[in-house]
Amino acid sequence: MYQNYFGLQAEPFSIAPDPNYLYLSERHQEALAHLTQGLQGSGGFILLTGEVGTGKTTVSRALLEQLPESTETAFILNPMLNEDELLASLCDEFGIRYQKRSATRKTLTDKLSQFFLKANDDGRQCVVLIDEAQHLRPQVLEQLRLLTNLETHDRKLLRVILIGQPELQDLLRRQELRQLAQRITARYHILPLTEQDTQRYIAYRLQVAGANRPLFSSAAGRKAHQLTQGIPRLLNLYCDRALLAAYTESSSEVLPRHIQQAHIELNGTTDSRNRQPHSALWRWTGAFVLLVASAIGSYTLINNTERPSDDATSSQYQAAKELASVWGLPEPPVDADFCQWVEQYDLACLELNQSLQQLRSINYPALLYKRNKSADLITDGTAIDTNGWNGAFLILYQQPLAENGDAHQQWVREQMAKHLSPEWESQSSAEQFKALQKSQGLRVTGKLDEATMAWLASRASDFGPRLGKESE
Repeated sequence: MYQNYFGLQAEPFSIAPDPNYLYLSERHQEALAHLTQGLQGSGGFILLTGEVGTGKTTVSRALLEQLPESTETAFILNPMLNEDELLASLCDEFGIRYQKRSATRKTLTDKLSQFFLKANDDGRQCVVLIDEAQHLRPQVLEQLRLLTNLETHDRKLLRVILIGQPELQDLLRRQELRQLAQRITARYHILPLTEQDTQRYIAYRLQVAGANRPLFSSAAGRKAHQLTQGIPRLLNLYCDRALLAAYTESSSEVLPRHIQQAHIELNGTTDSRNRQPHSALWRWTGAFVLLVASAIGSYTLINNTERPSDDATSSQYQAAKELASVWGLPEPPVDADFCQWVEQYDLACLELNQSLQQLRSINYPALLYKRNKSADLITDGTAIDTNGWNGAFLILYQQPLAENGDAHQQWVREQMAKHLSPEWESQSSAEQFKALQKSQGLRVTGKLDEATMAWLASRASDFGPRLGKESE
């Protein structure tokens, strides 16, 4: 309806996965790189998770386009299968012929094994992608694991990419699936778009649809990001409705009020998030500040009968919400424990009572806690006001993507080797940690404490925000 009015040749915000509108944000590119690297390794399983609408299918389709022609692929879109149906579906996808009425599980397994061996002899790689994998039954996942047992001396003959919502990670933590979990050699959790990427996403789709000028004001883009939390599928819905609202008003561009109107039409409310009960906000901040208090003995926030003031409660939640936004996360629920909530994004909380020098050395944005129980967010370029600061702070850092304890130790050894001279290799781990901590202004413990772990994480990857640029 609005296409002619805005000079568009097609619908720019259709929710259909049109490859012409494929926009790979920085995070999508990073996810794609993780999957590609996983396929080049020797392991059997690769895991891609993300909230609903964050672009998992987008990444998987981009991966399929990059695979060489020698790759044999099977794409399972319906995970609600039993073991026999899974094997039959794989045979169908790979083009393997079998007697559909009389085929047994052993027959199907044998035919798949023969196909994988023949493909390997011909220099071809076999890959299975399973979408909505959080719905797979444990027995079906175990059947997949058994298929990946077929291997040569240096690699698996079948690679399986599991794509699903965060519940998939919970499923794979089950005791009966521990063998499969140990075979996951690459995993990535897609986060929503940042505000900057949201603006680019909107502009890109409009350009592909034929727009020859900006149709969304910068303020409208910010409003869209705020209300959708940067989730691409929601952005498509909101932007489509907002264009219709602007067309109805004969407006030359989409303004924040059009985004707000789209929000009301899609949700039937003006802003439900602002109507959370006070008790829920209290439960959130109570869990949050008590967690900090437990980690820092000298920081006594409240006693058993005293609650923080409404201003302090609001300040703590607002500061944590801003910290989440700096990391590109959606708005944290008011009734959830903040540090537990960020774990689903492969992030960890670190609460410490250390100096500003140590905070700057770790180099992540932080929440600084004041004696009046409020909290201030410190980010890149923020002037640090220590007036009333009690010495406590909280940061987030990216957890290393290690599948088990051995892999985690290997990651630590590799990171330590990057920052210590070769003569330290013969020293004990305690001496190595002391040397690193002394040189970097961290508290010297001779152990892999949380502060040292966060420092290593901040140097291991460019992912995430920083307090400041590293000096060369």
